Amino acid sequence: MRLFPRNVSPFTPTAPAPVEVPLLKLPQTPVPDSAMRTPGTAKRRIRRRWLGLDIGSSAVKVVELSRVDQSYRVEAYAVEPMPAGSVVAGNISDARAVGEAIRNACRRAGVKPKRVCAGIRNSAVVTKTLEMDATLDDRQLEAEVTRVAGRHIPFPLEDVAIDFEPMHLSARDPSKVDVLLVACRVEHVAQRQEAAELAGLSLDVVDVESHGTHHAVVCAAGSSTPVALADIGAGTTTVMLVDGDSAVTREEPFDLSLDTSGEDRADSPPPGRAIEASTVDSLLALLTRLLRLVLLASRLESVDRLLLAGGGATIPGLAEGAAERLDMAVEVADVFRGMAVAARTDRASLPDLAPALFTACGLAVRGFAETRT
Repeated sequence: MRLFPRNVSPFTPTAPAPVEVPLLKLPQTPVPDSAMRTPGTAKRRIRRRWLGLDIGSSAVKVVELSRVDQSYRVEAYAVEPMPAGSVVAGNISDARAVGEAIRNACRRAGVKPKRVCAGIRNSAVVTKTLEMDATLDDRQLEAEVTRVAGRHIPFPLEDVAIDFEPMHLSARDPSKVDVLLVACRVEHVAQRQEAAELAGLSLDVVDVESHGTHHAVVCAAGSSTPVALADIGAGTTTVMLVDGDSAVTREEPFDLSLDTSGEDRADSPPPGRAIEASTVDSLLALLTRLLRLVLLASRLESVDRLLLAGGGATIPGLAEGAAERLDMAVEVADVFRGMAVAARTDRASLPDLAPALFTACGLAVRGFAETRT
């Protein structure tokens, strides 16, 4: 899903936002090893790169990945704090401060990215599953979705960026196809475009953060699904239940009052600073409630594994408390486990920062869906 309106200036959010139709990704024809070694097919071995850009409420996180075939390598990463109030409830209120943080993060990581995928907060997005005639081709489907979108979006169509993606045949009616419609106000896309441009970057893809997170869960959990994820940020906690290709997400504001001053670069409590027991207890109660909600919204009766991500994932005692209260296996997520790491990249700090970089990594993985390698 790509919330990126074509031909829409980031500074004229009232301009119409045409629908961009994503092409269905066809499976690639396997290439034998012998062909890989011939000059005529050498281009298949090109190591492409994508930068995932996660703009949080207290810090900017960037991860650059490269990929050959289906193998990822970590090329660079960084976390850069922002002044308080630069981002409020997912809305960028100070584009210049955010742009400066993005620039500093890229400088710290030592990258000048050519391909960038950024995320938009889930709460800023409207999603709806539509049933459409399965015989429609891409052009007809685009026209039909455009025609009915106004019934499901609570904003004037000229003020929104919309996208859609056919998923699978409807379980209710095999003659129909379920189509995921996603929409958000153009201003949310424009805010990120403006901040990126102030940092000297150009955004290629703007997607919903939960889609990037879903990609990261698949990388971290592999085939061990269903699995739940708790993404604990400085101002919002999100719980996602992933079962194969499907995911159910619920989020709720929760202020951890994470300090990003001085040398704190992880969007998490500084080492050695204890979080009050009452705050941890309230967070555990929130995780219990959100997990119950995602289970109710899914077809599953239970889940026995929870991954913790985000800056708050490493709060002392949180994993142990969650395992006891929820009666399930709980672990701090490391999406980079199993990935190669470039020689110039700091390997030592990566495991400690992995929870905070979870969504940024997922957005980088999401970027590779745009190009075949």
